[in-house]
Amino acid sequence: MNVNPTAVTNAANLSLFMVNLSQLLMCDFRQTDPDFGVLDLKSYYRGCRYATELLKILPKKPDDILVAQLFRNMVAFGQHSCG
Repeated sequence: MNVNPTAVTNAANLSLFMVNLSQLLMCDFRQTDPDFGVLDLKSYYRGCRYATELLKILPKKPDDILVAQLFRNMVAFGQHSCG
């Protein structure tokens, strides 16, 4: 396996960046849920993506209250606090 110093440096820098970014994103969630973790963060953004894709295939956009409920329910699927 060929490993050069530039590739290792880039991988290490990307890894540290992702750790810092995830910690920054989790700060808001940890104010209300101190046990919020990286897997919860992944579930949250995956749920947002699913809700967005679902809204794209609907024939007409539902009202804003229904959209908010949809997002709230879909982002909670994989989180630890759901049970």
